[in-house]
Amino acid sequence: MAMPKANAAAAAVAIQVLQEELKREANKFESDVSKKKTKIHRFPPSMRSLVNDGRYVVPNVVAIGPYHRHWQHLREAEEVKRVAAHYFCTNLFTDPRYSFDAVYQTIVSVAGKARSCYADDDAVKGISDDEFAAMMFHDGCFLMQWMLWYTGEKIAQPLESWFSSMASIQRDMFLLENQIPWLVLEALMELRTVSVDKFIAKIRATFYINLNLHGEPICHLDESITWPHLLGLLRCCVSGTVTDDEINKLPQGASSFALDSSAIEMGEVGIKLEASKTMELKDMGIKKCIFGQLFLVPFLMDNTGTCWLVNMAALEECISETWDAKCTIVSSYIAVLAMLMNREEDVHELRAKGLVCGKFSDRETLKFFKTLVKHVCIGPHYVRILAEIDAYKRNRWLWIAVHKFVYNNVKNIITVFTVVGVLVGVFKALLSIKQHRP
Repeated sequence: MAMPKANAAAAAVAIQVLQEELKREANKFESDVSKKKTKIHRFPPSMRSLVNDGRYVVPNVVAIGPYHRHWQHLREAEEVKRVAAHYFCTNLFTDPRYSFDAVYQTIVSVAGKARSCYADDDAVKGISDDEFAAMMFHDGCFLMQWMLWYTGEKIAQPLESWFSSMASIQRDMFLLENQIPWLVLEALMELRTVSVDKFIAKIRATFYINLNLHGEPICHLDESITWPHLLGLLRCCVSGTVTDDEINKLPQGASSFALDSSAIEMGEVGIKLEASKTMELKDMGIKKCIFGQLFLVPFLMDNTGTCWLVNMAALEECISETWDAKCTIVSSYIAVLAMLMNREEDVHELRAKGLVCGKFSDRETLKFFKTLVKHVCIGPHYVRILAEIDAYKRNRWLWIAVHKFVYNNVKNIITVFTVVGVLVGVFKALLSIKQHRP
């Protein structure tokens, strides 16, 4: 029985409406994913169990952006921000092109785009456009003054003294929820230049320890990458630039992956732990020589370094939905270190090899990495290292068997050779006495 024309027309309209609705949803989804890398994210829910006491989320001295400005213990810094804005503008007034209104309008011109980086967060909804622009102005000038001071530029002495007395500022500047969009700083840098390369290189040098570092810290930033904020800039500098070939590179014929590869086991199978010669986390892997070598960038275990590591991992968790394998280098680094730690003895071995350092005890270090690794998105760099370890074990099984026996019985072997040496000496002495006897 044929469908009435009216019903057929209604069905066609319904299908068209549904098709358009699906298209809108798809466009919105694609737009949301594309904005992941520029958004100012909240700390991801999947990692919230790490921050019950707020140690990795709440700033100690200064709130940047809207998320934490309500905290009472940060009120002093709110006043200092206005002082910093005054000094920043005053220094520009020596140039007749600039006035206070000109500087402020520079921020107003980008405030709308900056606001969109916070999406529909409740912390932003109650702020008027004028209030938001003023917040970006104060926070941006404060950050500019701090960056100038950090790179050795001359700033007002009272502000310099305050920065010097507040060691926690450095920690606060790289919290995931304590950011403003980089485009705000870019606008201000059109008025006053900051050596971004020098700034972030000095910051990176405090993040982890590199025993081979000499002279002025250097960081060559990839100009093709646009970082969303200061934390994103630090993650790019720490991670290093990764090519597609490096991401997809696996040992030839790789079909399985090592599962149990602690620091102690690495020694047993003849893989030496070595500190990387660079300061980029991407430079980790296995080198094949007489012995195998697993090389990693050494990490400094202190309150600032661990806080930054957690926040960079949190940022990677937030942007992992972009399906970009280059966004998981920090997480892969965490996973490799956690893999090497099964017991406190493994941490001790990593310390002996110079791969971890700092005031944290072996137990605290083990707990930190074993807890953190449960919350990170594992990337291809970690998978590549597992495949390289497995390939090494399969290709050198005979050598490994001999090395493991010697490694685990070295004390007994030394004892045996010592006893044999003593016996040989005794026999020689007896033989000598017998030969000289009349």
